[in-house]
Amino acid sequence: MLKPKEWFSALSGSIYPGGPSTWHVMDCDQRRLVSVTMDEELESAEPAIEQLQKHVDNLPPDVFEIRVSPGGDLVSTSNDREDDNTFCPFYPSLDLAQRPDGIEAISRSDLEELDRLGPLVDLVRCLNSLEPSNRLVFKYYFVRQRLSYVWHEMNLWMRLPKHPHIVPFDRIVVDEIQGRCVGFTTKHISGGTLEENRTRVFKLKWLHQLISVIDELNLNLGIAHQDVAPRNLLIDDSTDPIMIFDFNFSVRIGEVGYDGGRNDIKGLIFTMYEIITRDATLREVEHQEQNLSDIQDREWVLHPDVQLNHPVSDFRETLAQWSDRRRQGRQVSCYKDALNFIDWPNTPEPPPSEVTINYSTGPVTQLKVLWSVERRRMLEQGKEVLNWQRPPQAKLKPGDRLLATGELISEA
Repeated sequence: MLKPKEWFSALSGSIYPGGPSTWHVMDCDQRRLVSVTMDEELESAEPAIEQLQKHVDNLPPDVFEIRVSPGGDLVSTSNDREDDNTFCPFYPSLDLAQRPDGIEAISRSDLEELDRLGPLVDLVRCLNSLEPSNRLVFKYYFVRQRLSYVWHEMNLWMRLPKHPHIVPFDRIVVDEIQGRCVGFTTKHISGGTLEENRTRVFKLKWLHQLISVIDELNLNLGIAHQDVAPRNLLIDDSTDPIMIFDFNFSVRIGEVGYDGGRNDIKGLIFTMYEIITRDATLREVEHQEQNLSDIQDREWVLHPDVQLNHPVSDFRETLAQWSDRRRQGRQVSCYKDALNFIDWPNTPEPPPSEVTINYSTGPVTQLKVLWSVERRRMLEQGKEVLNWQRPPQAKLKPGDRLLATGELISEA
């Protein structure tokens, strides 16, 4: 069975007129980069991704490049280190996170992988935990393009006050070589998202809980979630509250990244319409084009497979009253207008490195900020490299156990 395409991304490529074309494709399942070369001139990476999908799980772990025929056959492979186009990103030191009191760190090597939830997101547990049944969600990065996203979400989430309707932050995760920040963990909620489990009866109290947590984020903390949707809402089966998570689109209101078209009031109204009607078509357009009047002025027809514990009219009335209160009440146009706004450090910049540039007049050494460095160059210089590669999930047998580093603890 092929892995979904969302597990793959093309980070860069080399295309020559008339061919050949080489695309450097990341497989987030194995956490490895493989260069795919084809004879054709390929302006899109899609054909290269499709070919890597077919072959990647059967490639030896030390293959860096493959050549594929127009018919999709594997022509050759290379394990020559010069064909390794993997880059190692900058990882900030732990002290730069300016941790709030009570926020602890854990080494990546102290986490055991239990499942792969999606690209750059795993289900894990702490090896030394007194409660081994406690599961965590581990979000991380190993490509420079994700550094600022993970840093931003980690710093925001760990500063949120404890709230019954926000999934709790757990710990910062550091690497086992230098103790630098590679990601973070949050508590795993076993009830599943509203997108995954659509059979449960949706309760009016959950809507009131969502309203309270959005007001807390917007008005008290100065934070806009900006991605209120069924996929980011969980039900804790043990205690029955609804909880919001995933703050990767969240921002300080009024700051860089804030988008009025993604405001949380509109987000919740669209979410409730989608839950009740199962009609997601109005959300398939860009956020700026999503118009509240498109759903406020139409009848919300309860989908035959949806169960509510109150009439649709009660949910709509609750939303209307809340929307009016927010429109008439105190406005927060800048996060510092919030009663207890939170702030955090910007993404740290790596220290400048000496780089030799070969000009026509000769080589010149300059200081330059490098957000990532070629892995093969680091190894040539005798530097230790943080490894992320792991076996393909399809090849794991029942009883195989992996660390979050990708290292096999024990084989079945």
